[in-house]
Amino acid sequence: MKTKLGVILPMLGIWLFTFFGLTFDVLADRNEELKLESAITSAIDENLALKVIREKIKVAKAQFDGIPLLSNPELESEYVSGVHGEQVVELSKSFEIGGQRRHKKSIAKINLQKINLELTHESQKLTSSVKLAFYQLLIVQEKLKLAEEIVKHNQQMLNMARLQYETGDISLTQVALANIQLQTAIREKTTLESNLLLAQLRLNRLMGTPLDAKPIASGNIAVELSKNLKLETLKLHALENRADLLSHRLNVQLTESAHRLAKGANIPDLRIGGSAERSVGQYGYGVKLSLQIPIFDRNRAEIDATKAQIQVDVTDITHVEKLISSEVIAAYITLNAAEKTLKFYEGDLLKLLNENLTLTRAAYELGEAQLLEVLLLQNEFIKARFSYLDALESYHKAVTELETAIGTSIELVP
Repeated sequence: MKTKLGVILPMLGIWLFTFFGLTFDVLADRNEELKLESAITSAIDENLALKVIREKIKVAKAQFDGIPLLSNPELESEYVSGVHGEQVVELSKSFEIGGQRRHKKSIAKINLQKINLELTHESQKLTSSVKLAFYQLLIVQEKLKLAEEIVKHNQQMLNMARLQYETGDISLTQVALANIQLQTAIREKTTLESNLLLAQLRLNRLMGTPLDAKPIASGNIAVELSKNLKLETLKLHALENRADLLSHRLNVQLTESAHRLAKGANIPDLRIGGSAERSVGQYGYGVKLSLQIPIFDRNRAEIDATKAQIQVDVTDITHVEKLISSEVIAAYITLNAAEKTLKFYEGDLLKLLNENLTLTRAAYELGEAQLLEVLLLQNEFIKARFSYLDALESYHKAVTELETAIGTSIELVP
């Protein structure tokens, strides 16, 4: 079929653009770009829950520092008037024995350690949430750029189809088909614009920044696949580093200290005092010793309760260790699946689709292919590109979930 000059010129203009090589600024009100490290720092600094934990640390430290070396002495005075009036002054001091002060210091120290571990654990959880929100925003931005690109290209295809229809080279049905493609692309772009606003809102909420801010995630969307991670190594690493598990292990030490304190409290405090007495020109001095006799109350309830609690704590640790191992296994399986999917898209699939699309376009220019063939190949290419972005998002999510499961970055895994 002979192609008219009026059709050739617009067609040449269209194919001068590389289909996915254009860069569009899809945000008219662009703010400063935001890097992942800055987002995490902002979230950790501004998160109210973490601020509460930091204040709890101050309280626990004050309680630890506030345990006195000795209790205050007691001064007691008594005056009796009359013919044989007398006055008695007593100064006494009680002494805790059985190492009670040492056990109290140990309990306060462990409580301080537990709150610090709570801060670490919550910071790690918040960091994971920020990473997920950041990569989600980054992927939506890339999809929106792609959608803008598709809309522009489909608009050009529709314009060309209308010219061809006017010259009698194609039917009205093919023009309608090109219009449907354009409307579909516009609808997809509108959906992505809404998704972008939601992703920005989610990240703003985590960072503690104004909710109406429009952060632009900045970073390399491409990834280097994780190193060859071994499941057993990951589980061992998690059991050594998970802050919540370390806190559970401290519960055993805490209960053991409470048990020793309960046993020490069963030993009565010794009270030593001195007294001075004056009456009708006479003076007397004396020494006073007092010791409670543990006959009726030997503190058995607290001693037995703390002893039993130790076994509860040990069982709880075993339960938490199994849960953590299960989380690591699940995250490991998910990451492996995400890597395989990503390798599939990073292979020759996109390259082959691009080559076929280029050849079909050339054939269409020469009048040897129909518009429908071009649109079908274009749709496959678009679908593959979006699927590739979905695979990238799944991979980032899988890495983040694995890091949450092991309690550190995977870079720290030996």
